[in-house]
Formats: sequence, structure tokens, C-alpha cells
Amino acid sequence: MKSEKTLFIFDAKEGMVLSRDIINSEGHLVAAKETKLDLTIIAKISSYHILEITVYEDSIPIAAADPDNLSYFDKVRQSEQFKRFHTEYNETVSDLKNQLNDVVVRNSPIDTDTLLSNTVKLMENNSNKLQMFDMLHSLREFDNLTFTHSVNVALVASIIAQWMHFSEEDVRLITLCGLLHDIGKLMIPNDILTKPGKLTDDEFEVMKQHVKLGYERIKQEKIDDRIKEVCLLHHEKCDGSGYPFGLPSAQIPDFAKIITVADIYDAMTADRAYRNAICPFEVIHMMEQESFSKLDPKFSLPFLKNVATSYIHNTVKLSNGQVGEVILINDRSLSRPTVKCGDSFIDLTQVSGVTITMIL
Repeated sequence: MKSEKTLFIFDAKEGMVLSRDIINSEGHLVAAKETKLDLTIIAKISSYHILEITVYEDSIPIAAADPDNLSYFDKVRQSEQFKRFHTEYNETVSDLKNQLNDVVVRNSPIDTDTLLSNTVKLMENNSNKLQMFDMLHSLREFDNLTFTHSVNVALVASIIAQWMHFSEEDVRLITLCGLLHDIGKLMIPNDILTKPGKLTDDEFEVMKQHVKLGYERIKQEKIDDRIKEVCLLHHEKCDGSGYPFGLPSAQIPDFAKIITVADIYDAMTADRAYRNAICPFEVIHMMEQESFSKLDPKFSLPFLKNVATSYIHNTVKLSNGQVGEVILINDRSLSRPTVKCGDSFIDLTQVSGVTITMIL
């Protein structure tokens, strides 16, 4: 039996061969097993918002050694700044793992100053907030997912708070919320926590208990009550569809809403063992869809606009195969900017079915 590899559609290349049928959400065949991919087929799959495909490993082309052929995020990974960031990041994750395990396993008290020290240093040493998103996209950390996720959420949430002009003390507090929000996952059985496939309904019910378990563990700690609220409420959604209580927007604290935005952003970009970096514009698209239902637009839209704006003047590849420069972000559809391709200007809000698939 041939080896298979699952990857994001954004990482698909011409010549790869599908090892499984591609079925859309309505159950219709989009592309059959054994199909050899070309730009037209890749664009067709992407147009159905199908994020994952499975291909035969022996059909994956060997990456070109020419640096001009490297992807945007491959270039980020080769930079000295990223190498320094990566070293500091790994130290931060390792320390967080030790500290949270002490809290949960040894019942040690939470020392917020110690907990924050490495994360704050990581922020101070990488003061360009938008570049930090590129570096987080470029990480390939597949071990210690709970701890890497917590550091990522803390970093993203602190950046959101700074963009929203929070006080220095509130930025510090929201960073702590990110570091501690998933502490309850350390009390979830490891076979459920690390299961590679979709959880069963029963397993998901167990997983959902992490919010209450985390809250119960820290509710007596001498820390700000907003951290405790975030532990309990970071899976609540503004339309009432979240858990554990199904609260409406008015009853969800702002800090919990911010952590929810950071949590979802990281889940879409970092928690995939098989990923190359997902295209940020697809992340923006998916989160825009939820910004007037599950997320609070007061926090999600400024965040998404800042991320989108950071890619102005970057070269991108479109799903129709064209390559161009992002020149204008459209406020009404942040994931569909205007792109200059040669002498033509393509406003993606006016062109149906064409999306950005890769930053070059």
C-alpha cells in the first residue's frame, strides 16, 4: 500500500496525486482519487473551502534548493531573527510546562511573576508585533501541544490588548490569562488530549470538562478574578452556542472574548502536525465569517484588520494561478484585498471564486 500524506490545500503543488476522493460539504465529488493535480484542479478544490487533501507521498516533489523558490514562511524560518525567536520560544514553553505541572501535580501555588517572566522577555525581544505573527506561523512545534498553544494564545492576546490600547497592567493580565486558560487540559486523559483524529461525542464531552477542571484548580488562588473567569468561559460564544453555560454576548467578560479570538486564531494556524504554514488570508476569511455571530467584532475585526494590513506589498499567489502584489485591504472583506497582477488590478471582492492561496 502506498504511503499517504495529509496536507493543507495551500501547500498543494502541481504533479501531486490524490490518494482519496475529494468530497464537498454536500456530498458531491470534487476530484477523484488518482487525479494528478494542476493549478485548475487546486483552485477548484480551494473554491469549495476544502482545507485538507490527502496525496501519495511519492508524488510530492522534492523542494527546490534555489532560495528564490522558497515560500514566504520558509524564508522567515531561515532568518536570524526567527532562529533567535525559536530558541527563546522553546525556553518559554519548557518553563511553562514545568510551572503548570508543578501547579497541577504538586499543588504548588501560582507564582504569576515567574509564570510571566519568559513570555514578557519574548515580547520585549521581538517588539515588532506583526513580524511575530509571521514567526508563529512559521513554527513547527508538534510536541507539548497544550503548552505551545498556551504560549501562542498568551502572545496573540497580549498583542490584541496592546492594539486596543489596554493599560500596561491589563496587558500583563491578559497575557497571564493566555498562559493559564487551558490549565484544565492537564487533567484530561492523555489518550483524548493527543488523539490525532476527530473525537467521538463521548470523548468531546470529556474534553469539554477542562474548563471546569481548570477553574476548580485555580479558584482559590490569590490571582485576579478575570483569570479565573477566562479559564471557565473561554469557550463561550457570543451567539450562545459555546460551553459550559451557553452564555449570550452580554454575559461574557471582555477578557474571555479576547482569549477566544486568540484561541481560535492559534487553533487554525498552529495546532496541525501536518501543516506547512496556513495562508493567513484563509484564516482571516474563516474568522470573518464568525465575527458577527460567535466572536465579538469589537475585538475580532481590529485584530483581523491589523493582520491583513501587515501583508500589504507582499507578493501572493491566487487560486487562478496568477501572482501579484497586495496593494489595498478591503474593510468590508478583509480576506479579499485588491491585488496588482502585472498591469491589472484585481479587486477580489468583485471576482467570484478567486482567493489568495499563498504568500510568496
